[in-house]
Amino acid sequence: MTYDYYDYFLRQRNNPIFTETTNIIRQKFWRETYDVVESQEWEEISDKIRKN
Repeated sequence: MTYDYYDYFLRQRNNPIFTETTNIIRQKFWRETYDVVESQEWEEISDKIRKN
């Protein structure tokens, strides 16, 4: 049973549509999320600097 899932995911990983979709998600969604988190961290750091 476990190997059935492994084979399924392996086939999906080799599927060009799946690969293209995951690449788009990585470029768009994850990148924007990272930028937002990074900017929030920078604002917190700059606030601490201003307070001191």
